[in-house]
Amino acid sequence: MDRFHSINGMLVEAALAAISVSDLGLLRGYGIFDFFLVRRGVPMFVDDYLARFERSARVLELLLPLPVPELRRHILQLIQANGMKEAAIRLLLTGGYADDGYTPAAPNWMVLHHDQPHTPAERYEQGIKLMTWRHVRELPEVKSTNYLTAIQIRHRLQQAGAPEVLYHDGVHVSESARSNFFVLLDTGILVTPVQGVLHGITRKQILHLAAQAGIPVEERPVRLDELPRAQEAFLTSTVKGVLPVVQIDEQRIGAGRPGPLAQQLGQAFEAHCQAYIATFTP
Repeated sequence: MDRFHSINGMLVEAALAAISVSDLGLLRGYGIFDFFLVRRGVPMFVDDYLARFERSARVLELLLPLPVPELRRHILQLIQANGMKEAAIRLLLTGGYADDGYTPAAPNWMVLHHDQPHTPAERYEQGIKLMTWRHVRELPEVKSTNYLTAIQIRHRLQQAGAPEVLYHDGVHVSESARSNFFVLLDTGILVTPVQGVLHGITRKQILHLAAQAGIPVEERPVRLDELPRAQEAFLTSTVKGVLPVVQIDEQRIGAGRPGPLAQQLGQAFEAHCQAYIATFTP
């Protein structure tokens, strides 16, 4: 079966999907995206992702190609056209074709079909290590296409034996390259940074589930010097769900193995996903 992408509202065979080299997303990196999973044919938390996509576009002063309800219907049409059951969707909106190579024009927009990515099971069973790196993302509230630092340091991460990075500004930690960060301190409070981070959709679900379970949570700045007090830590993201962290640089977290809170919230999140699938309205 041929796979289709959508380019400016037109379904195109994936092998033929293209835009011009004069696009400002290519020339200057001026663009936004969002990314979510399709499970059992259901676009997971699609309304939350579309709301964030709209916010990102507003900050960069890019016009959405369609009202959000129509864009939602277009996504569902692509899922149906591709017979997607287990997959992923990437939304892209760029600065368009810039005659002077600098000034945004009519945006180009794409809805792309990807195979569903998976995180190795052993990472949930054993937990992962994070490597800290001093970096502050430009416009962190925007899900932009700029991943320059994350890609440039990938070999350093490999050398450190750390699958993921933890950004900081010298005083406070913020987020990973593609994930939000949570830490359970020795006070029994679960803390997650709230400023200078992208507000993840999985992060939103976990905050909701923690509140339902009566887990005390604070959204506030997290200092680097608080990390030695961590009893548990974990990342949250579209692809990872809830991924335990057992080491940050040379600092072991808690007992050095995934803790009960990460496991509890991971199970609660999967149950939440299953309920969403069962009650989804196209």
